[in-house]
Amino acid sequence: MRHWWLLAIFGLLSGCQMPATRTAGAAPNGGAAARLETALTGDYDNNEQVRQSRASVHAGTQVAVPHLREQWRLLDQGRDHSLWLWHWQSLDSPGTATADWLYRVGAAGDAGHIVLMPFRAIDPGAAKSALAEPKKFKFVAAQWAELTPCAMTGEWKNAQFSATADAAACSALLPGLGESASLLPLRLAIDGDMLHAATFADQARGAGAGIDARRLRWLSGWAAINGAGPKATVVNQDWHMQKDLHLSSEGGRMPLHWRDGAASGYSLELVRTTYAERKLSVLQLDVIDDASGQTIDYAWTNPDATAIGVNLGWLQVGLTQAAAIPQ
Repeated sequence: MRHWWLLAIFGLLSGCQMPATRTAGAAPNGGAAARLETALTGDYDNNEQVRQSRASVHAGTQVAVPHLREQWRLLDQGRDHSLWLWHWQSLDSPGTATADWLYRVGAAGDAGHIVLMPFRAIDPGAAKSALAEPKKFKFVAAQWAELTPCAMTGEWKNAQFSATADAAACSALLPGLGESASLLPLRLAIDGDMLHAATFADQARGAGAGIDARRLRWLSGWAAINGAGPKATVVNQDWHMQKDLHLSSEGGRMPLHWRDGAASGYSLELVRTTYAERKLSVLQLDVIDDASGQTIDYAWTNPDATAIGVNLGWLQVGLTQAAAIPQ
């Protein structure tokens, strides 16, 4: 029988966003834009959407959703606008499908509207440097091409910001953008920890299709696994400690090792999971049998909890929220 471990909440998430970078002495470029600065910065992953999609694909009711990691990095804050890098990476084919878009974000008029103007890197090295060292970024006009027809205009409505581009006008630029064209954004919405976005690639799945990614949190900790595995008894004291666990909240996975570094045959995975029939959303820690790929036990807690752990007798795990997103 599967063990259920309901854990107490150790505390609510106080915030996991990367600190914003400001130019010394610069004033915010309008209340709406400054609010967007706070809301956007971070790393996002659509792990839960992908898992739900795969179940639907298996049932023959849906086209597969690509697994993507997105990063929003604030590069520079000026008086009239800010500069951001929106980095996309496919986790289905790492290292092959990526896209980097520089955005100039600024208020448009007095009605609370914000314009997000995209730029493509003429020199790929400019985008790589911006992603690797955002605090050292210097905008050089000759390194970037402005994509005016693909600008998105948006506004805040209560707690959600949304913006859209003119897809028809933007599509005229696609032939000159190469492989990254499919990941050119047409709309976005940020609502709490959820980043909803749609690119040209998503149009193949329907007019309303998009990527629903959640902001990543990181949890670090330890595991103690008994050398006898699940068959261990109380008298078996052959414990192997592992203190380097570092998992993201959106499908972060790490193998467990014996003290000599050899694979134990088990892994840990941390996921956000929604049980629709119970109207329950949780942060879940899965113990996985590597040979079969099956989850053999799990623990779950409130999705905003800052700690989670499990004690299965032969395996003990403790994770707490990490201080910062790893670089």
